[in-house]
Amino acid sequence: MVTPPGEPVLSLRERTRLAVKAQVAEIALEMFLSRGFEQTTIEQIAKAAGMSRATFFRYFPTKEDVLLVMTEDHARHAQDALEQRPEDEPIWTALRHALEPAVRQGKDSAAALQTARAIVRSPSVRSRYQERYLQMRELLRPEVVRRTGATGDPGASALIAGALGCLDAAIETWVERDGTVPLPRLLDQAMGAVHPLAP
Repeated sequence: MVTPPGEPVLSLRERTRLAVKAQVAEIALEMFLSRGFEQTTIEQIAKAAGMSRATFFRYFPTKEDVLLVMTEDHARHAQDALEQRPEDEPIWTALRHALEPAVRQGKDSAAALQTARAIVRSPSVRSRYQERYLQMRELLRPEVVRRTGATGDPGASALIAGALGCLDAAIETWVERDGTVPLPRLLDQAMGAVHPLAP
């Protein structure tokens, strides 16, 4: 596999670690889908993955982190997407495009919906997910400040918080409608209700 330009070159040990982590997460997600998040224990996940409980904790600090493995790159991808938007694009529209990676389900939409259900319905998962929001806000803020010149006031933070609030509302509605309406469309509706999105 060729490493994309600008991406750090990972050691064999780190690549192996990431592969094991992804495999454990896949096993866990299948168990969450069949049994439910709350009903699945760390011990059950570890046993199904062929590892001890102690080994499990080398990869994931909590069960919530296993569920959120699908979202761990959203903040960095949002930052990259925002930085690549046209300079003359309205900031609200640019933020909508930056959040596209967070609402794109890919091939495994059932796992994405299960993750969203747990985020919405489980206080412990929601708390961990909010930490991801904080990370995304910090990564997006420098570019929003640069584009808006909002240094020294709450404008940049308010814009990002508003966009993330719309993302939260879209995810909640997606879960309520059992995934029958595409999540990107719901995010368009939520952000469009706050401020018109440029075509």
